[in-house]
Amino acid sequence: MFESEFAKTDYIAKDNVVFHVWKKEAHFDDYRDPVKASLELLREHKDSIFIVDARNGFEDVKEDVDWGFNYFLPELKKTGCTIWGFILPEVSEIEGEIDLWTREIEKNFRVIRAVSYEEI
Repeated sequence: MFESEFAKTDYIAKDNVVFHVWKKEAHFDDYRDPVKASLELLREHKDSIFIVDARNGFEDVKEDVDWGFNYFLPELKKTGCTIWGFILPEVSEIEGEIDLWTREIEKNFRVIRAVSYEEI
């Protein structure tokens, strides 16, 4: 488990899920440290599902997007994870950001968007 003022991540054994919750806007190390913690849990729990609660989501800075696409996503693929879930309201203020990530994520993972954990 990892928790900071920006995010929380935990493993939910009964569902084989690594659950990452954004609490507020984060950039650079404040963004990457929680994401790395999720990655570590995904490595520990092979073939788990990755669910991101992005209801408190935000626009990423270019450097974090580049890091996510060039480091995080390739490392995530190595964990055996095949499903990425997004928890978002039906209409989100960050649709452009979600679309950007979804296009990249869908190259290697099944993406499920829902309004709640249970729906994923």
